[in-house]
Amino acid sequence: MKTIIFFKQGGIAMKKLGLVGGMGPVSTIDYYQRLVAGFQKKYPVACPPIIIDSLDVFKLLKLEEANQRTQLIKILQASLTNLAAAGAQYAALTANTPHMIFSELAAVSPIPLISILDPVCQAIHQKGQKKVALLGTKMTMELPFYSQKLAAAGIEAVIPQSEQITVIQQIIATELERGIVKPESKQTLLKIIANLTQEYNIEGVILGCTELPLILKQADCQLTIYDTVELHINQLLKQMFN
Repeated sequence: MKTIIFFKQGGIAMKKLGLVGGMGPVSTIDYYQRLVAGFQKKYPVACPPIIIDSLDVFKLLKLEEANQRTQLIKILQASLTNLAAAGAQYAALTANTPHMIFSELAAVSPIPLISILDPVCQAIHQKGQKKVALLGTKMTMELPFYSQKLAAAGIEAVIPQSEQITVIQQIIATELERGIVKPESKQTLLKIIANLTQEYNIEGVILGCTELPLILKQADCQLTIYDTVELHINQLLKQMFN
C-alpha cells in the first residue's frame, strides 16, 4: 500500500522519495541538503518526505569498472526494494555511472525510477546547445549510455582524451569520493575544459559525476556548466508534487 504524506500547506499530497545513496556519501549529503533547500522554497517550515538506503560506493565502483552488470542490477534492485518497503513511492540513483544499467533496473524496480539523464538532456536542449563536453568517472565517459542519450536529442558529447580521462578518474576516486577538494585539482579540471574548448569548440560542460559539483561551479567557467545534481533534484521535486 502506497503512503501519501499530507502537509498543511494547501493540503497538497506529496509522494515520498527514496534515494539509493552512498554513491558516494558526500554527494548523497549534497542531494539531501539541496532537496531540503529546494523544498523549503515552497514550504519554508517543512521538510520533504525522503528515505535513503546507503550503499558502499567502492564496492559499486569495482562492479562498474568490471562491467558486472548482473551483480550491479541485483544490488541496486535490492536497495530499491528496501526503499519501497519503507514507503518510498518513487526513487533515484544519487550517481551518474549506475545509469549505465538504468533501463534494465527501471524494468525490475518496484517503484518508478527517475533518471538523471533526462533533465540533463532537457536543459541542454533548452539552451539550444549542440556540442558539450562530458566529464565524469571513467565508465561514464567511456561507455555509450550518456553519448547515445544525448545523440538522440541531437546533442554531441565530446569525451576527453584517454590521458585526461585517467586524470579525471583519479581526482574523483581518490579525492572527491572521500570529500577532499584540492584547489590544484580544480585548476587541472579547468585546464582540461579549456583544452576541450580550444580543440572542439564546445558550448557547455556536463558535470557527469555527482561529486564534480563539489569542486566545479558555474562561476569557475565561462561555458555553461550543467550540474547534474541540481538538474536531477529539480526533477525529483517536481515529481514529489505530481
